Amino acid sequence: MGLTPESHEPEEGTPRLTGNPVLDASLEKVGTVTDVLFDDGDNAPRWAVVKTGFLGGEHFVPLDETYLDENGRLVVPLTKMTIRHAPRARRDHILTLQARRELRDYYGIAA
Repeated sequence: MGLTPESHEPEEGTPRLTGNPVLDASLEKVGTVTDVLFDDGDNAPRWAVVKTGFLGGEHFVPLDETYLDENGRLVVPLTKMTIRHAPRARRDHILTLQARRELRDYYGIAA
């Protein structure tokens, strides 16, 4: 499964997530979506890259079981600390083999 960044157009009807605020399971703001990686096979959004603060860096967050609230904020079923300790995204947001392993080990799901 290959992944492409959101700079490629998502499937019609799929909302753009880049720029949306991210809330954790307690509805506390965690950061902002800076990119989304889509599955090349079915063009479904799989991973968000979330900037967690000025010095917090960018982290990969799975989009499984997430939703947009009525204000367009992405709500994820994770804690703020889980996201802040998640594997960091490279500047190019490419999921290398090493990054895929780190995400699998951290979240327990395939990347």
